[in-house]
Amino acid sequence: MGCGGRHAFLRSVGGAVLAVAILPSSVSAAGRAPVFDVPAQPLAAALRALARQGRVQILFPAERLEGRRSRAVVGRFETARAFDLALADAGFAARRVDSRTFVIVARPRLSPPPPIEAPTADLEPIQVWGRRPEPGEIARRLATDLDAPTSVRSLSREDMERGGAQNLSEALGDLPGMTVINTGRSFIGGIDSASRGEGLYAAYRGLNAEYNLSMINGVSVAQGLPYSRGVQLNLLPPDAFQTVVVHKTGRADLDGDFIGAALDFQTPGPTDLSRSPWTAVTVGGRVETRARDYGESGLGETIRVEHGRRFGAAGQFGLYLAAAHEDRSFVNSELAGVMAAQNDRGWAYGVSGSAAGGAPDAENPQEGLVQTSLNVGVSSGRSRLQNYALALDWRAAPGLDLRLNATHAQARTEQNSTFSQVVSGAQSWIDDGSGVYRLSVRDLSTRVWYETNPDNVSLSTLSLKADAVSGRWRLTPYLFASRGESARPDHLEASAWINQNDGYNVGQTPRAFGGVTVQYRDGLPVPQWPQSVFDDLNQAGSVLVARRAGQRTEQFSEQMRYGGGFDLSFTPMQGPWRNLRIGAKLGRSDRDLTDRNWTNAFFGDIYQTAGLTWEALGIAKGTYAEVFPGLYDWSIPRIDHDRLEALFEANRTTESFDTCGALYVNNLNCNSQSGREIVQAVYVMATHATGAWETQFGLRQERARIVNRFWVLPDASEGETPGDWAANRSRYDMLLPSLNLSYRPNDRGVWRAAAWRSYSRPAFMQLGGGVRTETLDGVTTVTRGNPDLKSADAWNLDLSHQTWLPGGGALSLSAYAKQIDHYLYESGSSLDVGVVPDEAAVRVVMPRNGGRGDTRGLEMEWFQPLGDPFDLGGQASLDLNLSRQWSRVDLGQILGRSQPMLNAPEWLGNAELAYAQGRAAAYLSLNYTGAYLSAYDVLKAEGDWDNLWVRSVARLDARARWRFDERTRLDVIVTNLTGAYSYWAHVGRDGAALSDVVDSGRRVVVSLRSVF
Repeated sequence: MGCGGRHAFLRSVGGAVLAVAILPSSVSAAGRAPVFDVPAQPLAAALRALARQGRVQILFPAERLEGRRSRAVVGRFETARAFDLALADAGFAARRVDSRTFVIVARPRLSPPPPIEAPTADLEPIQVWGRRPEPGEIARRLATDLDAPTSVRSLSREDMERGGAQNLSEALGDLPGMTVINTGRSFIGGIDSASRGEGLYAAYRGLNAEYNLSMINGVSVAQGLPYSRGVQLNLLPPDAFQTVVVHKTGRADLDGDFIGAALDFQTPGPTDLSRSPWTAVTVGGRVETRARDYGESGLGETIRVEHGRRFGAAGQFGLYLAAAHEDRSFVNSELAGVMAAQNDRGWAYGVSGSAAGGAPDAENPQEGLVQTSLNVGVSSGRSRLQNYALALDWRAAPGLDLRLNATHAQARTEQNSTFSQVVSGAQSWIDDGSGVYRLSVRDLSTRVWYETNPDNVSLSTLSLKADAVSGRWRLTPYLFASRGESARPDHLEASAWINQNDGYNVGQTPRAFGGVTVQYRDGLPVPQWPQSVFDDLNQAGSVLVARRAGQRTEQFSEQMRYGGGFDLSFTPMQGPWRNLRIGAKLGRSDRDLTDRNWTNAFFGDIYQTAGLTWEALGIAKGTYAEVFPGLYDWSIPRIDHDRLEALFEANRTTESFDTCGALYVNNLNCNSQSGREIVQAVYVMATHATGAWETQFGLRQERARIVNRFWVLPDASEGETPGDWAANRSRYDMLLPSLNLSYRPNDRGVWRAAAWRSYSRPAFMQLGGGVRTETLDGVTTVTRGNPDLKSADAWNLDLSHQTWLPGGGALSLSAYAKQIDHYLYESGSSLDVGVVPDEAAVRVVMPRNGGRGDTRGLEMEWFQPLGDPFDLGGQASLDLNLSRQWSRVDLGQILGRSQPMLNAPEWLGNAELAYAQGRAAAYLSLNYTGAYLSAYDVLKAEGDWDNLWVRSVARLDARARWRFDERTRLDVIVTNLTGAYSYWAHVGRDGAALSDVVDSGRRVVVSLRSVF
């Protein structure tokens, strides 16, 4: 918990773990037992009342208590005895976790593992606040996961705060099987997004982010990304959520449109009357060390305010409010070798067996690659994040609760990147006299290129839910809405070249050269350019000739999702059937996408002047002394973005509008698309329990109807003509059975097995995508979306075992397997997904399903208290997890019949060593992500070798905490202690000749939190 137990929370969303926390304000006189007066009533309400009157915290899975009633408890009892009396007929027992915390578990139960002994002198001021590593805090999380009806892994606020994560996607990286991805295929991707130095998405168990279901307080959130069903998580701060629940297995009451994980991000709820009102304030500051290397401040700040209270005559109304603001800046280094290889044909073979320059070893085409063109630059920017949460509950009557949850998060990022570019000219291979042909690059064009990547992302949710309990019946109707936005509102590009030619700059030539442009040291290119090229780069602002007066792209994508449903459950009085449930859900989503472009004329032509430079135009003002400190030492201009934008606007004309051609109506609409999706679902569930065995049966019927509206662009080979709107339709009907089996021989462990069916619908862009027809050399190519794409359908198996270990430790082992038919992968705006060769006169390019994919893996988690190895009166602990993943998919003839899935490293691991003594605690954590395939066929070369791989990375972080008192604490975090590159991607699994590299340095964060 964020304040180690000082907060109180009510959580009852979608079967998630419900926790009600009430802490004592003082110790009862002479240690007397409390007085209880709790009549017989629904069990969940009775447990809350007992916890409130007993001044303790109680944790229980709400779903398993549905329909059960308590016995009356009246009189003075020890708290444990009071719980036993209330639970006498319910089949549950109360298990003490620590001095003030109980967990409700199924009978029969044995004693929990005892907490580790600690010296009394240190324990008194710390125990109240549940410090880390405190056995009580660990035990609460483990006990909750252990007692859940299906296989879940929860991540508490305390878990997330102890790490160095700056957003929710990075916090998820502490979990087994979770891969943090810092790039993607939204409006920006590749090194552009990686150069921010932050995690953006989370992939799970070998499946990319679009295979996950993301929820906030049980609401399936809108998917605002333009080309994917994934959800960008970098706009969500970890401390905005009380708990993250990762549902590893499918259930009938969860949306069926996920094959990875169902992630439920749960915000705090209203407090209990016993500690109302309360207010918490967190303030913090940060510094980015890489920005300091460039002479920038790299500073940032954050503030978060939370307030909770109960009001009304009997405290029947509850309120929770939170507001947060964060401002952070960055200046990072980037080597964009893959970008140069893709955009400028900046690669070749250094040696060849012929003058044609082919691969020296046809069996290993990635051997012998060299970089011929190179981009090196600086990416600077600022992110401003805001986050708000509201929770209201009303205990309207006995057995009737109403809850309202609302959240809003937004991130506004300004990102400006400036690259030094050296682009190779004509290439030849010359016989060295021994029959070996060596590469020679004839000339080099020196350039500077500037681009902006603004990123406006927002995500909002709203839900209204009622819980009505009468006897053994429970009815839960609900309404929900969510809106997601992803926009790049004003992407601007400009460049300056040594060989710029236009109406007034005539006869400009590149720098003469001959030979190989780079050599390699430690896997990175070392330029072998002539001095004239280095001189050009060092004086780029005054030597290179300004090219165009800017190119601007405006891109917007949003989705609105809304609907409602109900869940009705019945708990039989006796017999093996513990719970019977039925439910229905109706949801609709509407989405819009626009993408438009303007390209201005050359500066020379506009001003009828030759030799205009960025300095002369006021665009370049000063320099960064080193383009990539520690690696490349030439300088690079600092760009006045406002001046460039003003010049663009001053010179934009009607002819600048050129999204797809010359006609205004085509340019306005050719990259626009809208869509509507309606999803209907009904489900039945039943839970059967016999002895130590419990089985949950489920069956869900889900029907989706999708309509896409898009622009059809006619063939312009004989002149451009106006296009028109068209539409297509897609439908998906799935019957999704699920089976979750649990075996609990005692309270120290549980064995689980699960099998379920799930699916993932294609992205809107792949279904719609527009239609374009082009004729070249007598071959007509039609590029369009494919409304007949099949969903990716999967059978899933999961086996797991969780157990307590002697001495207070815990062990979790998992194995899983997923078999996916009609595999699909995220491809950005490209529609040639799985394209097959076609030699016909009319060639159709459209997305196609892949074949079968398989992913399987093993996971291990181990927590072990270590006592006091330093003999200083404190406590140490080790928290470790390790994942091994295998994945293969058939992508067809061109991309390969047996390729790894995207963003699926073979190895993942986390380790944390913690030590706490008195008011202080320290943590050292290691995160390891193995190498993984990030994109297919990035060079469009023959064969399946030219995939983009991200190199493995190990990041070491440290954290220190000091508690001034029970209400106030100070935290200091330092990330990336070793200074490792945050991103290194390269073409080919085994070679690094063509690489993208980002150095984002270290981050230091200081925060102070106090509760009033």
